[in-house]
Amino acid sequence: MTSAGFGLDSGTSAGLLVDANLLVLFAVGTVNRNRIETFKRTRKYTKTDYDLLVRVLAEFKPLYTVAHVLAEVSNLTDLPGAERLQARRVLKKTISLLDEAEMSSALAAEDRLYRDLGLVDAAIGAGRAPTTALF
Repeated sequence: MTSAGFGLDSGTSAGLLVDANLLVLFAVGTVNRNRIETFKRTRKYTKTDYDLLVRVLAEFKPLYTVAHVLAEVSNLTDLPGAERLQARRVLKKTISLLDEAEMSSALAAEDRLYRDLGLVDAAIGAGRAPTTALF
């Protein structure tokens, strides 16, 4: 996929492609900053990392992702109790703010990255836009 696949033309400033781990951190931190360092999926991050992520995300427009990443994030934000519902709400709102490139699994599986990195990273790689910063 070319940069046009991500909605970029020549002359459009680059956006940011956000991966699953950072979207999980964003969702968990938005629901409960105190959960970041104890939740199994985000314990490698700190509240400071979350604050930095929020600042970086605010600096880039547009923000990109692929459906494969969003599916992974949905599965990885399995917080307990009421926080799970809150995380789903945060993710729903976040999805509405992202530009989602269309990438079929069949096309992603044909990408050279599929064999070594798997479907999600291949979908990102197959849809990479040279003028887009990857975060």
